[in-house]
Amino acid sequence: MMTPHRYSHFAIVLHWAIAALLAFQLGLGWRMVDLGSAAAMYAPFQLHKSIGILVLALSVTRLIVRLARPRPAAAVGGVTGLLAAVVHSGLYAFMIGGPLTGWALVSTAKLKLPTLLFGTIPWPHLPLGPVAHEPAEVLHGLLGWVGAALIVLHVAGALRHHLGAQAEPNVLGRMIPAAGVARSGLGWGVAAAAMLGVVFGLPWLVYGKVVPVQPVAQASINVMVDESTEVDASAVATDAPIPEASASAVADEEAPSRWKVQPGGKLGFRAMVNGEAVDGTFSGWSADIVFDPEKPETGLITVRIPLLSVSSGDETRDTMLKGEDFFGSGPAAAVFRSTAIKRSGTDRYTAAGTLSMNSVRRPVNLAFGLKITGDKAKATGTATLDRTAFAVGKGEWAGTDQIAGKVDVTFVFDAKRLEP
Repeated sequence: MMTPHRYSHFAIVLHWAIAALLAFQLGLGWRMVDLGSAAAMYAPFQLHKSIGILVLALSVTRLIVRLARPRPAAAVGGVTGLLAAVVHSGLYAFMIGGPLTGWALVSTAKLKLPTLLFGTIPWPHLPLGPVAHEPAEVLHGLLGWVGAALIVLHVAGALRHHLGAQAEPNVLGRMIPAAGVARSGLGWGVAAAAMLGVVFGLPWLVYGKVVPVQPVAQASINVMVDESTEVDASAVATDAPIPEASASAVADEEAPSRWKVQPGGKLGFRAMVNGEAVDGTFSGWSADIVFDPEKPETGLITVRIPLLSVSSGDETRDTMLKGEDFFGSGPAAAVFRSTAIKRSGTDRYTAAGTLSMNSVRRPVNLAFGLKITGDKAKATGTATLDRTAFAVGKGEWAGTDQIAGKVDVTFVFDAKRLEP
């Protein structure tokens, strides 16, 4: 079979797709370490897993193509050729071993997080025991550094071979799309290397500044769950946008006021774990509040809480809370929607509604206190929830011997009346 002068188009596409993904993946891996909080790391960590599996699939395909189809003859021989072959073999080990060790690392973690490739495709864990966790962690970290060094060596070697006195003068052109003759591949190669550098730096641009999302209001809540209510997983729509006030209400001159939650609010919780109090918070809430203290029955309160924004000050515990046994098994947000609001005392009100969480929807009664001065308001309060009623804690955590069933919720926020 004749030896080709260039790689096949399919091999070229695979080469540059994998190169771009690896550059971004390396940058993302190092950027995640600097993010600090578990909440900030969650989204890039999920993306890192997804890209890793994609790199694994493309790398295996690339290896099959290389073994099945003829490729250009080596541009150099002797010791230099041997070194080039070692670097190429090392790159394949990195391209395949990196994702595999990462997959093993996730699969053997004590606190497992479900993997959805690009937020859509469920991906299983490897059937490995806990003993494989530490070796996988060491190898995965080591491969990151070794892979980065091999990429640098590969680029440097390609440039050297292209500019040296080889029998084949256009080494870079063999892997550059539509490269011309002689040394025209050099410009393409330099441009491609520059682009890979930009791709490597993208994670710092995307996750460059971690700005805590300001917590959004909650009403002072005393929640009582009707235990006789059946779970209705199909009726939950926690990813739906928070409804705006109806057009008729906006057009009505006497419509209740809309309120905007101000920065600085806090939603916290306290759970008893093995007899000790564990405190945590949720961030990134959003809320839509329509309320008139003189006509509370015309009001509407909708609050949406991203469950995976949970933070308890301990990364291991937060990873567990975001796992499938706690907040990671259902929709990503808990949503409270009021259905009726009435006065219960001076500056005190009660809102009946539904709370949707973990694919469970149950009726709740919410009691809140509200102080209004002019166009400013302050809401404070507490709530007590039974976590087991909302499937928070499964498997070994379903019982209340280690984690108490009741969880106390506290919150405080300021709001400002919006102009009609």
